[in-house]
Formats: sequence, C-alpha cells, structure tokens
Amino acid sequence: MKIIINAYLSNKKTNGLLLLLSIYYGLLLLFRAKITQSIFYFFLVWNLFLAAVPYLVLTFAKQKIQLLENVKSRALLFIVWLLFLPNSFYILTDFVHLKKGNPELFWFDLVLLFSFASLGFLFGLLSLKEFKNCFSLFYSKTIITYCIPIICLLSGFGIYLGRFLRFNSWNIITNPFQLLLDSFQTLLSFEAMLFSVLYGSLIYLTYQIKNHLNERA
Repeated sequence: MKIIINAYLSNKKTNGLLLLLSIYYGLLLLFRAKITQSIFYFFLVWNLFLAAVPYLVLTFAKQKIQLLENVKSRALLFIVWLLFLPNSFYILTDFVHLKKGNPELFWFDLVLLFSFASLGFLFGLLSLKEFKNCFSLFYSKTIITYCIPIICLLSGFGIYLGRFLRFNSWNIITNPFQLLLDSFQTLLSFEAMLFSVLYGSLIYLTYQIKNHLNERA
C-alpha cells in the first residue's frame, strides 16, 4: 500500500487527473449500460486498464530504483514495458465497434469511444515520457532520442498484431512460437508495414507535439 501511495504522490497532479478521468468515463459507461440494458462496451474498461499498465510499470519502478540500477532487471523491465506499450495506443482502433452499437446512441457512443481512446493514448504518451526520464539516467540522450521513434514504430506494429491477428501482449509467454512466426510473416505484408508506419508516425508526432507544448508552457 505504501508503494501505491508513494507512486501516486510522485506525480500527484497528473495521477489525480488520470484517476478522475478514469472514474468519469467509467460513469459514462455505466450510464450507457443503464439506459440500454447492455454491457456491449464494457470491454473498454479492460482495454483502458491494459493501456495504463506501461505507465504504471514505470511509475512503480521509480519507487524501487534498484530495479533500474540492476542491468538484468532493467532489461526485463524494458521488455515488459515494451510488450504492453502498444495497448495504450491500441484502444484508438476500438472505433471499429462504433458501427455495431445502437444507431440511436451514435453520438453518445462516439463521445464514449473517443473518451476512452484519448485517455488510453494519454497513458501511452506519459509512459513514453516516463521511459525517457527513467532510462536517461543510464543511457545517453542520443540513444534515448533514437529509441523513441523506433519504439513508436514497434507500437504501431504491435497494434496491427493485436487488431488484425488478435494477439495479446501475454502471448509472448502463452504462445510465443506462433506469435514470432506470424510476426515474421507479417513483416512481408505491405498492408502491415503501411499500418505500422502510419500509426507509429502518429504516436511519434503526437509525442513530439506534447513535448513541444510542455516546453513552451
């Protein structure tokens, strides 16, 4: 419990806002369920949780600095973080479910999906910032600068694997051979590469814009 409290207080303003938005969007979802008697969009809760995991991993890691100081645990932490990072941006693709909803609630559903997608995306951007802050302690600014766009492109590829091939982050443990085989085969797909570059570029440009605005604030 102490670690959770310290992690929350480490960036109280941002974490408080994230918590408040999560609660508000959850209430929107419950309101929709109440008026429609349907839990169709409840998958958004799970997707938002997965979106938050990379940010939470690094936030908690900062409370246990020895995890970052040890080379092996730092490498393992980075791999876990990287595997879950695409989930933060993946939620943006949940707009595909909009056509399956109630036509009479189209605008409500649009706001609902946008709310969860934007919050998930925000978790991802904050996670990238935390990555930069944490790993800049051990690697040069140049290395981190080059790593960020590569990570964004890998996230775009991860989104493709999740949306079209229906893989999850934990499949690296439960079904690693099939995941690796399909991943290598997908690298030969023009559609997959175009999708990865498109989404990876969107993530990277949004990340840069956010940083630029923060610097000018």
